[in-house]
Amino acid sequence: MTNFDCLCEFTDAGMELFKQAFDGRIDENSIDLSDRSLVAAIPETESFKVNDWNTAKEMAEAIIQSAGTESVDSLLTRKGLWAWLAFVLRAQLFPRRRDSKRKLGEIHRWYPSDLNDYQKGQRHLVRMPVLLLYSFSDTADHLLCGKPSVPGEVREQLTSQQDMFHSTFQAVARALYYDPEEGTLRRGTAGKLGGSARRLAQVRKQLDVTWDLLALSPEQLLEKLPEEFNRFREQSNVEDTNLVISGDRNVSHASSLVH
Repeated sequence: MTNFDCLCEFTDAGMELFKQAFDGRIDENSIDLSDRSLVAAIPETESFKVNDWNTAKEMAEAIIQSAGTESVDSLLTRKGLWAWLAFVLRAQLFPRRRDSKRKLGEIHRWYPSDLNDYQKGQRHLVRMPVLLLYSFSDTADHLLCGKPSVPGEVREQLTSQQDMFHSTFQAVARALYYDPEEGTLRRGTAGKLGGSARRLAQVRKQLDVTWDLLALSPEQLLEKLPEEFNRFREQSNVEDTNLVISGDRNVSHASSLVH
């Protein structure tokens, strides 16, 4: 495992080389992370250890812990940090294929877009988990229980619209789909069948025509869901929606992604 004394960020020159490396124009091993013209330390942050995390939540927790006394709000806007993290975590986030090339996917999974560019910003494999955990705390368990390299359909479906970045909505989604005993999503959460996360995203739009969903409590929103959600609702623990209280303190930071 690799250890760093603090969190760092690529300079403009470092950002360019990072992009060239992931575009395949230069060898990624040619980037010297000790070169101060390419990498700058972020003051007030603490040591960071690259680990083989089982979940995106574990990764996000480690990064937030390394923030030290530096404001996480400030860190969220530093594109050089998220590029540096994508690079130093590349072995876990972007494993090599049989042809030895990394499985990078579309560019915004690794190259951070502007934080205010919502549709692109929410795709980054490092910044998005940190944003979700910082904003919603344990209420984001259903969005962060997968491997760091695989954001999954559920996260995509349940963070695809601006008004989904609300603690009540995410508390309901957690109660429906997350199994706290297993630490995994319940069977049938993904896909297109009735009651799935995809359907919750669609039903939310329908209910929002009649109700101000953001003014409802998690319990009230759960009750208004149609019968197709019964199989998940019966497994849910309504008390889990109380996690929204702990997540509310940072919910404004999630909305900053879309303003």
